[in-house]
Amino acid sequence: MDTAFGILGRTALRIDGRIEEGWGAPRERAVLATLLIRPGRPMPIGTLIEWVWPEETSPPRNPVPTFHTYATRIRRSLERVGVPVVLVGEDGSYRLEMDPTEVDLHRFRSLMSDARSELRRGRVPQTIVLATEAVRLWRGRPVDDLSSERAQAWRTHLVHDEWIPANTVLLEAMLAAGEFNEALTRLNDLQADHAHDLSLAKLRMSALRGLARSSEADAYYFSIRRRLLADGDEQAADHLRRYHENLRFRAGETHSAPRVEPTTRPRQLLHDIADFVGRTDLLRALDTATTKPPGEPAGGVVILDGMAGVGKTALAVHWGHLARHRFPDGDFFFNLNGFADSAPVQPSKVVDDMLIALGHPPDRSLDPRSRELLLSRLLANRRTLLVLDNARGTAQVRDLIALLPSCLILVTSRQRLTTLSATTGARRVRVEPMAPAEATDLLQARLGEHRQVKHHDLARLVQLCGGLPLLINVLADHIATSAPTELTGFARHLDRRQLIARLGEDGDGSAAADSVLGWSYRRLDKPEQRLFRLLSLHTGPEIGVDVAIACDGRTPAETKRSFGVLAGAHLLERPLILDRYRFHDILRELAAHYAALDETPESRATAERRILTFYLRSATAANRVLYPYRINPTEFPVEEGVEPVIFTGIAEAKSFFNEERTNLTAAVSFAGARGHHEYAWRLTDNLTSFFDRHGYFEDSVAVRKVAVSSARAAGHRDGETSSLEGLGMVYVTLGDHVHAQECFDTGLRLAVEDRNEQAQATTLHHLGRLEMLRGNPTGAVDMYRRSLDVARRIDDQTGQCWTHCRVGEALRSLDQHDQALVHLFQAQWFAQRIGEQTAQATSMATIGSIYLDRGDHRAALAHAEEALKLAEAIPDLACTVHACTILAEVTREYGNLAAAAGYAIHAIDICERTNNASAEARSREVLGTVRFANGSVSDAVSVWRHAADLYDRTGNTARAALLRAKIEKTPNGGIDLPAARPASPSPDPASDATRPGSEDTSP
Repeated sequence: MDTAFGILGRTALRIDGRIEEGWGAPRERAVLATLLIRPGRPMPIGTLIEWVWPEETSPPRNPVPTFHTYATRIRRSLERVGVPVVLVGEDGSYRLEMDPTEVDLHRFRSLMSDARSELRRGRVPQTIVLATEAVRLWRGRPVDDLSSERAQAWRTHLVHDEWIPANTVLLEAMLAAGEFNEALTRLNDLQADHAHDLSLAKLRMSALRGLARSSEADAYYFSIRRRLLADGDEQAADHLRRYHENLRFRAGETHSAPRVEPTTRPRQLLHDIADFVGRTDLLRALDTATTKPPGEPAGGVVILDGMAGVGKTALAVHWGHLARHRFPDGDFFFNLNGFADSAPVQPSKVVDDMLIALGHPPDRSLDPRSRELLLSRLLANRRTLLVLDNARGTAQVRDLIALLPSCLILVTSRQRLTTLSATTGARRVRVEPMAPAEATDLLQARLGEHRQVKHHDLARLVQLCGGLPLLINVLADHIATSAPTELTGFARHLDRRQLIARLGEDGDGSAAADSVLGWSYRRLDKPEQRLFRLLSLHTGPEIGVDVAIACDGRTPAETKRSFGVLAGAHLLERPLILDRYRFHDILRELAAHYAALDETPESRATAERRILTFYLRSATAANRVLYPYRINPTEFPVEEGVEPVIFTGIAEAKSFFNEERTNLTAAVSFAGARGHHEYAWRLTDNLTSFFDRHGYFEDSVAVRKVAVSSARAAGHRDGETSSLEGLGMVYVTLGDHVHAQECFDTGLRLAVEDRNEQAQATTLHHLGRLEMLRGNPTGAVDMYRRSLDVARRIDDQTGQCWTHCRVGEALRSLDQHDQALVHLFQAQWFAQRIGEQTAQATSMATIGSIYLDRGDHRAALAHAEEALKLAEAIPDLACTVHACTILAEVTREYGNLAAAAGYAIHAIDICERTNNASAEARSREVLGTVRFANGSVSDAVSVWRHAADLYDRTGNTARAALLRAKIEKTPNGGIDLPAARPASPSPDPASDATRPGSEDTSP
């Protein structure tokens, strides 16, 4: 290892000239290895957990302090390395600030880049030196300290995409230098681990021929080809056959092949596009992929792939014209009709047309193979560009590519052409839809100066086109032939379905997007066509394989295979997350268009219910794991044969809700809009506990509004009542007391009419909370006691637990501490009995606040810390805020103002993220008191004013008035506020360096 850090093996440090692999604990080595993969780039803690912790082990319960500890230890180890490197932690992420070349992986990559450059220049000895130095950096299995699924996948890609290609470069240089024996020895070692790698097999054939062991090379070729055919890999077998033939051809060429020369230099690119707009980054990427220093074109293959209509052909042609001077021996363009009304063009026709263009019309007495060899000789060592446009798949172009090793071949396709990339080493440039600014420029350029479009109309039209030049051109042509007075109305009423299906139909052959885009769909087999259609019924942004299986009704293996086909055809996009897919907006509309054409209303409705059944059953299962004490609504008949997600623990259930949150919210809205009302309100009931406890209050309001309407439409009074209660509860949290009162009043009326005592108890409880937040603790106690009476009568232990907790809070504000403690201890008893950890943490925090009021700071600190520990473990953000606010008050009493400010700021940050205005007002009031005690009077006043505004906004005008009165007295110094006190004989929280809230680790 010639660098400071090694990850091409176990994670190693070079210290004082020696390699140290046993430094630190395994988790520390694994964290550093993960960060060294991407130095300089921040890596969130969640991502680090995915890399470092294997699936079979549980992640840390409290990841933030865990990684803080690891970071501290790693920094100590880094100090011994002797090179500038800093481990930075900020915003929930960590990154290494350092020179990447100090890591053996990045040194390896740099050396191989130089080696390839030398090889392209024909400087073989220098290539061997550089490549040998690069491969020597590998000391074993990369990142050997990591065993997670993500690390294993990365390791596999690194070996196949970089390790084997690096050895291939070295071997090619050794063969070019005539070092055949040395190459064969290296191949023996490599093929022991990678026996089935085709590139290594080809190099062995070349080495054996270089040693004049032709019969052995032929025998080896036949054995490998038989194995490939037995494995069903006909494409690889055919590729190997052509390589073998070319080896034999080159071996005999100097003796028998006559030299032929082209008689013309063809120029066959299509006309350049006069108003070509944007695509600067893609043009630059093409230059990089096709150029070697000092500006000479590199041979080989470049794939331009992307969805239909994204502008691949225009890009290829425009770049070809810009780079034409680099291809003095000519350029060719062939539309292969891979996705078109006409039959696909056969490779033999391309060969014949190229021979004609080169002035050598094919002699029909020659067989096809002889004509191919003639073309290969004509273009040998010539600088030519060949654009193979609209390729249907690898099979259509692989024979042509094998014939022309010295040409630059640009292949465009709607398919990913993965096999072509793997077998030829083709470089890939993916063509994405245009950015909004580029799309706007293109539409304006196509319209010309004589058609001025209002800004808002232009923006809407561009947004409808989804960045696809095809649609922009179709739209521009339509506008150009329309009356100017109709344009505003046209822009306002046009939708994507009309844009796809109607525009472009004018009798001169169809230029409609449906016709052009639809070829990708029509080329699919029927199972993939049906899956494509049905996935349009899924309204969330990302589609998981599990929900697709539910919708599709086929086996998991069949559905996953179809996903691969759709992604390969660029009909679906695959994000970085495994087994997740998404639609481009235009393709979603295209899928919906075909669903309306090719699916019956009954089959669409069935697929919709299967999607909703999957989400409902999965959310119900996750909800039961997380909140087993909750009373779930009664079940109702759902679609049969739909398998939900199975959860083995709390972490998996939380992960499901986090990953699927947007999809679940969209599913509720879709269910309500499509009349699946029983699904809508029941699904909401299983989502909102998680949403509320994790601060997703806006989502909670959205789904609960749908749930109220759907439960009412379904005639389910209990569902309507519970949905109203939940909606009102979220309005309380958001400080919207007017709407909260409306929800509770309506819910209580329904509950009384239906004699639903459970709902009565719950609604009275929420009305008590509302009175409390309005600054009326006496009224709150009355409501809570009425709720408690009903909860006792029906033996609702959860209701009793929470109501005792809330009564304790209200009595504390009335300074009735003894009675408050009785209720809070009763709440804890119920919480432990039913396993309600949030109520236990909340009551614990309130007990701490009572001890604070009484001056018992030791007890207050112990209870508040225990409450915070419980709240963060659940996690429950609202309870975390409550505990942090109390800890801020306690630590201020100890005189540790830095810790107090840290707790208060952490509480405020959570409140701002979750829109919890009521709790934010209290946290800001406490922070202002801390600032004042620290002597920062102006800061304190500013914070108090913000708090007073929040109290007003949330209806607690009494508290707002008290705080403003305090502010008015502040400039004259007449206000009597608690000042920082000297440390008492009680334990000082500031003495514990690892305590959350201390100066170094404040939340």
